[in-house]
Amino acid sequence: MRRPAAWIAACGLACTVAASPSPAVPSAPPTTQSPTPGAVPQGFKRIGGPANGLTVAIPQDWVALDLSKGDLDKSLKDIGLSGDALEQAKRSLRPLAANKAVWASDRTSAATSPNRFATNLNAFCQESPDIPAEQVIADVRKQLGQLGATISQTGEVTIDSGTAVRVVYRLPSRGIDIRGTQYYTHASGRTCILTLSTDKDGLQPLFDQIGRTLRPQ
Repeated sequence: MRRPAAWIAACGLACTVAASPSPAVPSAPPTTQSPTPGAVPQGFKRIGGPANGLTVAIPQDWVALDLSKGDLDKSLKDIGLSGDALEQAKRSLRPLAANKAVWASDRTSAATSPNRFATNLNAFCQESPDIPAEQVIADVRKQLGQLGATISQTGEVTIDSGTAVRVVYRLPSRGIDIRGTQYYTHASGRTCILTLSTDKDGLQPLFDQIGRTLRPQ
């Protein structure tokens, strides 16, 4: 059985680099704050569900797509994409749709990006054995290295649902210096993978806050 690190390094990063529309659609209604451990942070909403194999919490004003619903064209049109932007998004997100991923983006971030790049994430699960954290890190280092990325941090961290491997890196792509963070967590015979991407400095605390909310279903 293949290891999930290879797939996400080869495809997930390319998808996040290309899939950066900034649509103007209404935000979802606020999520009620709960005092229990692992609650959705104030000002966040939870996306995903059993069909995706995971949930993750994102800021309220981010736009999200559930790619498990099957009609990618309709989902992209519903968030306001058309023409070349629609075709680019379809090419980028089709591999993620095949894995019933969730995708989300900060719809306002492109306006302040020198590259018109929208901060975004994708997350999905794949069947896989329970690979030791050290091996996951080694696999990710190899795959990201082949893509020309520079890794600054690796390690096993605590998230709300247990533990995860966390990898922080920078990746040059199409003239953009991508700041990326990935989380890998294993449960019930599957590895769930969260990839967050931006071209801005200073977003690591937000990425780590989002990463802590990753929950396999």
